[in-house]
Amino acid sequence: MNTSKSDTFWPSYTDLMTSLFFVMLVLYILTYVRLNATIQLQANKLKIIETVEANLQPLKTETSLFIYEQQYKRFKLAFDVKFENDQYQLIPGQLDNYEQTISHIEKAGLKLKSIIDHLKQERASDERLKQVSYVVVIAGYASRTGEELHNYELSYKRALKLKDYWKSKGIDFEASEYEELVDLQIAGNGWGGIGRLPLQADNQRFLIQIFPKIGDVR
Repeated sequence: MNTSKSDTFWPSYTDLMTSLFFVMLVLYILTYVRLNATIQLQANKLKIIETVEANLQPLKTETSLFIYEQQYKRFKLAFDVKFENDQYQLIPGQLDNYEQTISHIEKAGLKLKSIIDHLKQERASDERLKQVSYVVVIAGYASRTGEELHNYELSYKRALKLKDYWKSKGIDFEASEYEELVDLQIAGNGWGGIGRLPLQADNQRFLIQIFPKIGDVR
């Protein structure tokens, strides 16, 4: 009787261990495949980010028109833009040193457009960039004087007028050709915003921010 029990135990034990081995093997294979897929996905995203950074590099090197603030990951116009007190329009009488300033503003818009056009061309030619679009923010600033609400409105109007001026010169980031590429946003930083300058008069300026948006990557 004891011999019979022993004879049935070992085959059953062997079958159990074999089944557990195959279960662990299957789980290992599934984990390995999923881990490899995750690593490949992250590698693809990294390549896209590196490509986007390379495409934005010309804007960082155009130091006569833009200054890249590494600390805040944003661009600012490299030249002074000073308004008369409580003004926001880019016209003589409201903008100091009008002729020179407006010339720089137009050149900056054309340079920004050339970068956006390059991003568009790269997106059309590189399959990896099909899921990439960009948020372009034009932000206006105002001195921290007077009423806070008024200065937020004033800084927004300044950014809006910059967008309108560029558009009048054929620099229109809301045009249909950029529909799937650019999400243009106008912002007024008013009294707020990081990296404000010590002299309030120096805060009459424009900031340009470009954020890539990366969709589903395979």
